[in-house]
Amino acid sequence: MTLYVSILSVAAVVAAAAACVDAWRFLETWTGRIRIGRWRDRRAWQDALARKASAWMKRMPPVPKKDQGRLVLWDMLRGAYADAAIQGWQLAGLSLGLNAYAGDRNDGDLREKLRGALGSHELVVNYLERENPGTWEVDRMLLDYAVLEAGCGVEERLVEKSLAFLESLKTEAGTLAYRRGQPAVRYVDTIGLACPLAAACAARTGREEDWNLAARQVEEYDAALLAGSSFPAHGFEMDRGYPLGLYDWSRGIGWYALGLCELYRLMEAHGRPEAGAMAKRIVSLSRELLPLRKRNGGFGWMVARPESVFESSGTALMGLLMLTAYHISGESCFLDAAFGAEKALMGVTRRSGALDMCQGDTKGIGMYSDVWGLMPFAQGMALRLSVELNKEEGEG
Repeated sequence: MTLYVSILSVAAVVAAAAACVDAWRFLETWTGRIRIGRWRDRRAWQDALARKASAWMKRMPPVPKKDQGRLVLWDMLRGAYADAAIQGWQLAGLSLGLNAYAGDRNDGDLREKLRGALGSHELVVNYLERENPGTWEVDRMLLDYAVLEAGCGVEERLVEKSLAFLESLKTEAGTLAYRRGQPAVRYVDTIGLACPLAAACAARTGREEDWNLAARQVEEYDAALLAGSSFPAHGFEMDRGYPLGLYDWSRGIGWYALGLCELYRLMEAHGRPEAGAMAKRIVSLSRELLPLRKRNGGFGWMVARPESVFESSGTALMGLLMLTAYHISGESCFLDAAFGAEKALMGVTRRSGALDMCQGDTKGIGMYSDVWGLMPFAQGMALRLSVELNKEEGEG
């Protein structure tokens, strides 16, 4: 009898703990959204985003692998709540945003703190210490790019590692697979995650093959564009050319946009002939997106459906796309759209400076999240967009 009571007591405690964790997460979201989006001063908003991003660099909130809001404690205890692959590009987004903010504010102390935090982060240290690049997937490549952009004193070692990493992911087609187990499938994520790293390595080493890899990865994806459009499918099956997933998935278009913009910037700076083709893609995609903006200036998680829920990560990335299109074309409609995206992001930022309404992690092609909340990557991209718009203040 005593044993039976003890077992029941333990079970009751565990159940209560699980219920408390679930309730805490719900209440944290609910209270965080009280008086959300009441930002009017751009610079004050940037400062709030940066403060939150800096705090997250020290202790980053995990992005859950699942959408479920119940029994979260059980997932945490068995290590199934989040993983390093997702956290890698979250850290990258924060770093890229803070690096841009430090440059805009001419804040040397912040820049040094950022470099120190990145250089000592376990995701970076563990990567540099491992001998076998085959243990990693494309998900972490944006973090390596962010480390190179920030400059942490490990650039030479990181470039060497990254070149081996890129080589290990090459398929018979000469381009990169998103997953080693799916060599004949391409994902749009790879454009944004891997192409900037390949170009950054090429810029530092002068290796022609790495410039070619970055350009070919984009050109190869032309087969997955919607007919008569610039919209990329989430993925495509190379052997038969089948498109996979949505064409108008906001973050998918955002990954594509991020890759195009970073490649254009690096290629233009180094006098590469491929820069012109990237510029044409950027302007074409931007022009097609202009009439699909929501009333608040942002984009839904499915950009072609007016009724779809507003989504902050895609909006931030497409805002950067619009700004780059303005720099290329000089057309004010693109600059207006970039400022509109910023205003929409201000409208979903909590009092704490945390950007809200970001779609959760995608589980696979066609398996899109139905959860909207915080995401460090989106926080950093919104910050980067806003501080880059400072150079155009008064023009929009």
